[in-house]
Amino acid sequence: MYRITGFSDISFEHYNQVDTIGSGATPVAYQALPEGGAIDGYGSQQKNPGAVERILSRRLRGGTQAELEQTFFQLLALRGKRDRLYRRTASGDIHWQYARLVEVTATRTYETTKYNFIQDIELRVVTQDPFWRGDFGGQWYLDDGESFDTGLSLDSGQTYALTSSPTAFTISIGTEVGRAPIRAVRLQVTAGSAPITSITIARAGGESITFGGTIAIGDVVTIDTGTMQVTNDSVDAYDDLTLSPTADMAAWFSLQTGDNDITVTFTGGGTGSTIDFAYYEAWY
Repeated sequence: MYRITGFSDISFEHYNQVDTIGSGATPVAYQALPEGGAIDGYGSQQKNPGAVERILSRRLRGGTQAELEQTFFQLLALRGKRDRLYRRTASGDIHWQYARLVEVTATRTYETTKYNFIQDIELRVVTQDPFWRGDFGGQWYLDDGESFDTGLSLDSGQTYALTSSPTAFTISIGTEVGRAPIRAVRLQVTAGSAPITSITIARAGGESITFGGTIAIGDVVTIDTGTMQVTNDSVDAYDDLTLSPTADMAAWFSLQTGDNDITVTFTGGGTGSTIDFAYYEAWY
């Protein structure tokens, strides 16, 4: 279980805290058959909700009426903003996800006006991802706007040398209760002393993606499965990407809990070619 603790740089920990912590509605794709029954368009694929709406009830309290008003208007100023929503689990771990504060609702009654230092409010936020993000694994970038208190770990690299084709390795994700598949993965392929003319990245029993363009010597191809963007030397290269058929097109490439056996096949590369995986832990 968990408590939602803050949005942006504003603490949400106040009196009478009530949080909506459910999963959100899961989409279905049933097609009714004339003779009865239905076809499930997703087959055996586990589906997850997209946007999740959460209602947060709080009783704001200030040491003075001016302090209460300042907190209230700070929340009003965040209306419409997209930023990080934070939670704290029972074990003390801090997780976050991107959300937008859609609405701030407050009612002022005759009874509450007698108490100048409290105000009951409801905050409605909508998150664009059903999962919460935990620790970061992969190459660490200070210029991506990260701060030192958001669960990042130095020396947490997930870089593998592409010494021969195929190259195989295993990426292990934890199996603790509450872990979720990681669907937002940033893959970066760097060509070494020779160009790479094609590269396929496949997970055993799962998705595979193929970049059919040419990666010049020293250039980097970035495939971001979270934002669904592909660049080659910082230039858009979406048309050079081919995806394996999957019922869940929201996941170009995912990492499941436990061991993920990855095989990379490619042409060229020479010496010094690498592939890097960067991702946040995902939690329900």
